[in-house]
Amino acid sequence: MARIEKIKVEGKKEKNVLKQAYKVFSQMVDDDFKEEDITLDLLEEKKGFLGLIGKNKVYQCTLEIKDKIVNEDGEFKVSVRDKGIFLLVKQPKGKGREIKMDMIEEVLDNKEIVEVDYEALSEGLTLDGEEVKIAQRKYELDRDAKIEVSVSKDKMEAYLDYTPPLGGKTLELEEVIEKIKESGVVFGLRKEELVEVFDPEEPLESFLIAKGEEPTPGEDGRVKFNFDLDSHERKVNLLEDGSADFRNLDRIVNVKPDDLLATKILPKEGESGNNVLGEDIEPKPVKEVDIPVGENVNLSEDGMTLKAAMEGQAVYNKSKISVLDVYTVNGDVNLSTGNVDFSGSVIVNGNITDGMEVKANGNILIKGSVYGACLEAEGQIVIEKGLIGSNKGKVSSKGDVEVKFIENATVDTDGDLVVKDAIMHSTVNAGGKVVVISGKGLIVGGEVRAAQEIDAKIIGSNLATPTEISVGVTPELRDSFREVDIQFKDKQDKLDQAIKNIRMLKKKREEQDGRLSEKRQQLLNQLIRQRFSIVKEIEELKQERNELADRLEEGKNGNIKVKDTLYSGAILTIGTSIHRVSEDASYVQYYLKDENVKSKPYS
Repeated sequence: MARIEKIKVEGKKEKNVLKQAYKVFSQMVDDDFKEEDITLDLLEEKKGFLGLIGKNKVYQCTLEIKDKIVNEDGEFKVSVRDKGIFLLVKQPKGKGREIKMDMIEEVLDNKEIVEVDYEALSEGLTLDGEEVKIAQRKYELDRDAKIEVSVSKDKMEAYLDYTPPLGGKTLELEEVIEKIKESGVVFGLRKEELVEVFDPEEPLESFLIAKGEEPTPGEDGRVKFNFDLDSHERKVNLLEDGSADFRNLDRIVNVKPDDLLATKILPKEGESGNNVLGEDIEPKPVKEVDIPVGENVNLSEDGMTLKAAMEGQAVYNKSKISVLDVYTVNGDVNLSTGNVDFSGSVIVNGNITDGMEVKANGNILIKGSVYGACLEAEGQIVIEKGLIGSNKGKVSSKGDVEVKFIENATVDTDGDLVVKDAIMHSTVNAGGKVVVISGKGLIVGGEVRAAQEIDAKIIGSNLATPTEISVGVTPELRDSFREVDIQFKDKQDKLDQAIKNIRMLKKKREEQDGRLSEKRQQLLNQLIRQRFSIVKEIEELKQERNELADRLEEGKNGNIKVKDTLYSGAILTIGTSIHRVSEDASYVQYYLKDENVKSKPYS
């Protein structure tokens, strides 16, 4: 019903009267309304001075507030009782969904109710909240409620299928739980979740009724290193004046006799879990790890500590901890010395001449220049002067590389490359960063690639020298992600199809009094096994996909930074996105956003 409020308002103009009425009604009622909802009726027109008409008028102001319309869907219930089958319909409100004949017939079919009085049924559809008998009770068709519990192959999950009664005995919640326990499922019962969804009159299919508890994994024994294994990740130190100290990078680990190198940490046992049948699940056995003993070290009698036996450089190569001595060449490496291949670190106090090779399992320090030679180190490489490759010189390092300048050479490093002056017409690949911000800070010609960042003062030249600069992910990594993603989606589709077929066969089994032909039962069992197998494959593919996605995401964070000038002619690549520099730019930084190369001020 509508609510009506009335007031009298006096005024000369209707517009002003309406505003005044709206203000008064707003204080009288809490409901929302507009000025348009107020109607005005003229009651009296008062006479003015000397009996003239047209001064003040009195209006009857009426506000009609209509009740809010509540939309509510209709509902119905079919009840099986001793005196017959009864239908109760609750009519919809507002624009709610109406109850139709086919909706009721679907429920009657599911309950296997026959010989329905459709005249009574149609009558019940017109009533609201009043029961109508629509069929006689046929006791021979009665069927008690029943449950079926299935346990996964690994016994870590149990699923409940509940079929409501058809006129027969109803199972209450506690009875269902008791029958589940009788089936052998006694651990990890999800009672609270079952309470939320269980209705004795509604079916349940493949409801996760119990979940086992995985064993708590133990911790394998490990070796605690007392020296830095990740020295290649150390940053360039900044001096008090704000300049970068490229000379003292503190990346070589020097030790003295009896310095502690490593400590053995004993393993910790895990805790048992339980499957849904209450059986113990033992955790994976833990492993004891011994300290890997190399050269020039002393292991304690109890095997718990490792100390240096001499002064030198502590290294961890080929799964052994050693203290390596240093091989020193007091002059040039040339034909008179021959090539150098040493198990420790190498120091050359002169130059390395054309065509020579120096290999070390530790670090290499060259105090002069390298001319058309090849260097290879498991640790870091430092060349205090220049690397002049003559298009054949090559430097390869598992650690960082530091050099004054590079010209017509190839440098491959798993770590960072720090160049003090310039990279000219060379090929560079760095697993970390390439930093060229001191001295000239120049990269010109050739190709320079880094996984994380390239930072330089100048890239290219005013002659538009072709210079290729690349950071971020490789096409191979992106292809690997796409391949795994396709496999993941394909497995999801196969899982959906398997579940669909399982539901169809289970429905067929219910229609045939819980029985299936031998062939169909074998197919159902095969599909259930297939479902668990596919789920496991999906979990493995998901983990692999997430790991690849993380690597792709990290690649997107690659930066190309130019502190001074970026010349036209340079080609910038971040991930697989390419930006060709068509005009000079200064103090700029490039990054990837939405698969496009973007720029912002240098920072």
